[in-house]
Amino acid sequence: MARKLLAGTLLAVLVLTSGCLGFILGDSLAFSANKATVGNEALSNAGYEKASVEKKSVKRTFEAAGQSRKVEVTNWIAQYEKSVGVAGIAEGTVSKFVVLSSPKVEVAGKTFNPLKKYSDRKLVERFVSGYANVDNPEKTGSKEVTMLGTKTEVSEFTTTAKSNGATVEVSIHVTKVQHGDDIVVAMAVYPKKIDESESVYRLIEGIEHEK
Repeated sequence: MARKLLAGTLLAVLVLTSGCLGFILGDSLAFSANKATVGNEALSNAGYEKASVEKKSVKRTFEAAGQSRKVEVTNWIAQYEKSVGVAGIAEGTVSKFVVLSSPKVEVAGKTFNPLKKYSDRKLVERFVSGYANVDNPEKTGSKEVTMLGTKTEVSEFTTTAKSNGATVEVSIHVTKVQHGDDIVVAMAVYPKKIDESESVYRLIEGIEHEK
């Protein structure tokens, strides 16, 4: 009887810890998001065109079970553009709209997705800082829209950027929702002299993503 109890206990421990075994032994881990894009109807209504849709893989280190583990994470990035020439600056000035989908990562029973805890300001600082030398965005408003069936607050920021050798004031819109196992982020950047906000909201509402 004692042996049966001991065997049963060992089996229970094995079942509970089997999920951590790959982590301890160093098996490779990889996680991939589902593609998120804007539907053709929304693009047509807003006057935007697809610039690129691609997946990008990055390697990150996560801490779990007292150990560090490198994980390959594959994100999808869809970029759309619209020529919105601004008088006095350049006729080729572009309005950009980006959709990013990033997967949930599970390591040793713990779930990670850095984007989930990012505020809208942090997302702007993290992903838009490389666009035309954008610095120090200031939040100027927000609006609630529906994205992938979830009501979400779209934050608007204003800042200055350098475009074609000139300094121009730009508007930035950003929001995110969790859809299935992925975090989906939507972001737009355009010259503030024009008002692309309604077009941006149409694009956000037209985002498509499989759970």
